[in-house]
Amino acid sequence: MGYALFASRKLVLDGQLNCVELQQTQRSNEQYNLATKTLSLQQQMSSIQAAQSEELAALYSDLSEADGTDARDSINAQIQQKELEFEAELDDINREIYKVSVKENAIEMVVKRLDTKVTALQKQLEAVEEAEGSGIDRATPKFKGVG
Repeated sequence: MGYALFASRKLVLDGQLNCVELQQTQRSNEQYNLATKTLSLQQQMSSIQAAQSEELAALYSDLSEADGTDARDSINAQIQQKELEFEAELDDINREIYKVSVKENAIEMVVKRLDTKVTALQKQLEAVEEAEGSGIDRATPKFKGVG
């Protein structure tokens, strides 16, 4: 009867441990996906900044070659418009990066709790296995000269 109790407890602990380890794997996958998204957003930002540099450089070049106030005013207006567009795009990406970062932090906290839970379940499982082992030792008859 004691063995059934040990076996039952081990099964429950194994099931709980497997469940928590699966949750850890899922969170690891989420972390990977979020890290990939962050990298993609950072690459987008770099691409936008490169495009901004090229377009503004061309506009500033046009401005230096422009004759007349109307041409300069028109180019200055284009420069201001481009700067506003790029700033809006970069702000959108920065907001998205922030959202991803908040999710990453939340998942990190969950992962730490899951790690703690795994450790506790592993210790419980070890304790049950040790108790089962010592129960078997007590149940086995000892003979002189053997053991």
